[in-house]
Amino acid sequence: MAQEEGGSLSEARARVGALHGITDLAQKLLFYDRWALDYDQDVAALQYRAPRLAVDCLMQALPGPPHAALILDVACGTGLVAAEGPSTQC
Repeated sequence: MAQEEGGSLSEARARVGALHGITDLAQKLLFYDRWALDYDQDVAALQYRAPRLAVDCLMQALPGPPHAALILDVACGTGLVAAEGPSTQC
């Protein structure tokens, strides 16, 4: 598990815990708006692996070499999945 640096890990865990307790949609959207500034740091502190795992699954499912595939990442997020994907040259 990641080591705490300046309380960032405990703060990230607290934010995730708080988020899970919000049931009202408007409050949840407001929470995400406020969390946006710290989101990337929080997922790094939490060692969030979903983007890497998603790319690994996609690479296994491709019928050919990854560099020959056209992949469009249209998910709502900060680009973490695209950052994990294979590098391409235009």
